[in-house]
Amino acid sequence: MNILCNANLQRRKKLPVPLKARDFSSELHEAVRATNDSIRSVELGMKQLTNKLRRNRALITGELEKGKINAIEVKTKLELDCKELEEQIKSDKLTAAHTKQELEKLELQIGSAQSQLNTTIIPKYNSAKELMDNFVRQKDEATRKIEGLYAKQGRGSQFRTEKERDKYLKKQISSLNRSLNQKKNSIKEKEDLLANLRQTNEEEKRGIVTKREAVTKYKSMLENLNSTLDEKRRERNELAEERKNKWRDLEDLNDKIHDTKEDTRKHESDLRKIMPRATALGLDALSRIVAEERIPAQSYFGPVMENFELVDSKFQTAIEMAAQNSLFHVIVDTDETAARLMEILEKKKLGRVTFLPLNQLRSEDIQYPSSSDVVSMLDRCIKFDRRVTGAMKHIFGRKLLAKTVDAASQYSSSHNFDAITLDGDLCSRKGALSGGYIDVTKSRLRTFSDLNVAKTKLSELENQQRDLQRKGNAADQSVQSLMGEMQRLEAKRANLIPKIEETEDKIERHSSTIKSHEKQCESLKEDIPVVKNECNGIDAQTVALEEEIGTPLSSTLSAEEQAQLQSMNKELKILGKKMEAHNVLLEEASVEKHRMQSLLSDNLLKRKSELERKQVSMGRLSRSGAESNAAASRHRDLALLKSELEEAERLADGEEEKLTDAKQLDASYRADLVKAKANLDELKTNDLADRKALDEFSDGSERLLNKRSMCVSKREMYTRKIQQLGSLPPASELKEFSNLSIQALMRSLDDCNKRLKKYSHVNKKAYDQYVSFSEQREQLLGRKKELDVGGKKIGLLIESLDEKKDEAINRTFRGVSKHFTDVFNELVPNGSGELLMRTAHPSAENTGSGKGSQQDANSPHVSLYRGVEVKVRFSAVGENYMMSQLSGGQKALVAMGLIFAIQRCDPAPFYLFDELDQALDSSHRASVANLIQRQASSEENPTQFIVSTFRPELVKVANRCYGISHQNKVSSIHHLGKKDAMHFIANLMNEEEAVGDVTKLRTSVASTKRKASRHEADDVSED
Repeated sequence: MNILCNANLQRRKKLPVPLKARDFSSELHEAVRATNDSIRSVELGMKQLTNKLRRNRALITGELEKGKINAIEVKTKLELDCKELEEQIKSDKLTAAHTKQELEKLELQIGSAQSQLNTTIIPKYNSAKELMDNFVRQKDEATRKIEGLYAKQGRGSQFRTEKERDKYLKKQISSLNRSLNQKKNSIKEKEDLLANLRQTNEEEKRGIVTKREAVTKYKSMLENLNSTLDEKRRERNELAEERKNKWRDLEDLNDKIHDTKEDTRKHESDLRKIMPRATALGLDALSRIVAEERIPAQSYFGPVMENFELVDSKFQTAIEMAAQNSLFHVIVDTDETAARLMEILEKKKLGRVTFLPLNQLRSEDIQYPSSSDVVSMLDRCIKFDRRVTGAMKHIFGRKLLAKTVDAASQYSSSHNFDAITLDGDLCSRKGALSGGYIDVTKSRLRTFSDLNVAKTKLSELENQQRDLQRKGNAADQSVQSLMGEMQRLEAKRANLIPKIEETEDKIERHSSTIKSHEKQCESLKEDIPVVKNECNGIDAQTVALEEEIGTPLSSTLSAEEQAQLQSMNKELKILGKKMEAHNVLLEEASVEKHRMQSLLSDNLLKRKSELERKQVSMGRLSRSGAESNAAASRHRDLALLKSELEEAERLADGEEEKLTDAKQLDASYRADLVKAKANLDELKTNDLADRKALDEFSDGSERLLNKRSMCVSKREMYTRKIQQLGSLPPASELKEFSNLSIQALMRSLDDCNKRLKKYSHVNKKAYDQYVSFSEQREQLLGRKKELDVGGKKIGLLIESLDEKKDEAINRTFRGVSKHFTDVFNELVPNGSGELLMRTAHPSAENTGSGKGSQQDANSPHVSLYRGVEVKVRFSAVGENYMMSQLSGGQKALVAMGLIFAIQRCDPAPFYLFDELDQALDSSHRASVANLIQRQASSEENPTQFIVSTFRPELVKVANRCYGISHQNKVSSIHHLGKKDAMHFIANLMNEEEAVGDVTKLRTSVASTKRKASRHEADDVSED
């Protein structure tokens, strides 16, 4: 026997044990997980690359190419404008030089003609005209004298007396005086007009000077406006480019925000997947409720996992295994806050959350074992705010971090702690051991950490977005302000240009007015001497007439007068010949004068004016709109165009560079996408290889497990054989047989068996059985003790549940009873109703009477309840009735009151009644309809009621009415308006009334016939 036992021990030592199988399995699972993570990461990267590629392609084909085309168009247009302006400047220079030369020639010609006119022609004309005027004056004077002598001679025959003659002469003198006065007045008027014209010319000249100064001032202001506008344009272009860059950066930032939001939603979805659905709904609702209810931060701390940080990421698995779903518990300051939040969650059915009120958590002082193998998880692994210390002690207080599973098992059982290793193997203080492979992709803390990182990144990006939007809006406002200022300056410039043109037109009009006035002055100067000569002639004529007055009347002249007449006639002839000869010279001088003046005014001066206007027009309406020197204006415009061209070239180069960068980025994205696809294919190949290796390992593990089960079965068989042999010999005896062969051991075994046959009547297993039974007895006693303790706890739990059940029954009955009284008062205004709980008195039960009695105790025991009794009264005075004493309609009212009372305690989503008002009269039907209407429109517990009826009271308060028709064995539902439904009910009630009247009539006829027949029978019997 000893030899066989030793051989079995040796065989057990030689069995192969796969010590590293678990590590290899973990490595394979970890490799598969890492590969899957890499695949997901690569697929996510490919998705992001695809989105970036699509956005970049849209940017290239859209904004960048259009921007490049627009920039090239602007650049080309500016180049053409510059070239055109340069050619115009060159042409202007040639034209200005030609005009200058022509003006110089004209100035010389005008100077020569003016000099010739002033020095030769005009003096010659003036002397000839003056001599001619003398001849005309002498001729007129001689003619007047001759006419006077002839008139004197004629008056001798015309008048009979001197008196008549003198009278006629005085009348002539008076007429001549009047004519003389008129002539003098005309001379005075012309002299006044001449003076006025000269004064007006002086004023006009001063006005021209003032207006020219104003034009100069306006042009200076216009130059300043043009320079300011040029500066504003450059500033606007710079701001517009800056704004474009900001909006482009904002678009890039929006793309990043979109990607970050997608990551955030993914992490939120992952977090919801690894927590209970009700908890996820509750946590989502709590954040909204806290904001709506304005619960302060010192009252609501949030979920547990938001209130601590890991000291090191290596503790993540251990912390998660220690807390598990407690990570989603919510920490609040008091149970009042928890009850308030729970009430809102329960009322709105928003999910389920476990609260940890800090004022109800009792944290005890825990003595942790002093060992290097274990350490307090609360002190070593996490950091938290001291305000939530109670919650953290409640969750992590009795949790230890162990180095190995053996240490965890040892300290969990010896010190009543839960011990967790870094790999997540948990040894519970109740003796349970859990662990194995842990999928870190489903880690709550990791997902929550990733979610926080994504939210933090999203918050930072949104802050950057708001900052960029603010800067972009500021740039927009600056551009708008600048545009408004430019529009104001443009309007001011637009107002200045008409002013300049109007002032210059006024100057031209004033110049033409001055010339016209000068011509009038020249004409007046020529007219005044003529009129004066006429005045002199009138004076001489008047003197001759006055001398004639008083002289003797004679029809013939005296000798002296005749001699004078002859002399005057000769002189007149001589003057006529002289005038004819001198008139030719005067006409020649006049023609020469007019020719020269016409040459000056109609040719040379007009040409000079045209050239001067041309010079002015060359300076007018330059690109900047100013009426200034043409060359300076165009040079300034050319400089502005060149600066704009440089800016356009810079923009075009920038757009080209951006387009090139975008194309390079597009090529880079495509190359990265190709690499990612290759990497994905490689990862998928590796994943297939890892899965194949994992399958092979699983198959090998299965074979090893089968082999292990075979070894275990053999071990059990050998153990049974050893137990059958009895107690093992001491080790010293086993050493004697350790070197023997199997044949020797078998011979020794046969000898032992032969010797044992002598002791066959002895129980060789007695000692083993005694030891075994003692161990079993100890185990059973320990188990009995545990069961007794458990039984006591279960009893306490049952008592607690019974108390809660009794309390719930009493509370429900009180609520239903109170609502029943209120509802019955609403249904029967003058009546009253109450619910009574029928109970059995303990003494009566002991006696076995079984008769129930009503008690007024506040909280009787539920075991004494025997049923519910209803007492109602349908009038203000009178006795109460039991249910058995009521009519059918009254029972229906009581039943409806009970249903509505239950509905107020525990609302249902809808109620379905079938002709509940059939047995009621009209007043009670109206009460029921009003009650249903109030319940349906209640703000606290709104409920839907579906009622079938043939009475008008419920139809009046209904929101929707439907009619049901039955045709061809098919029922159909039709929506009816309230008027149609009331009309249908009215017709139906009329038909019922008609049927009732016919039935009454038939009943009365039949009754009459029966009475008549009875009378006949009575008469017959009497007979």
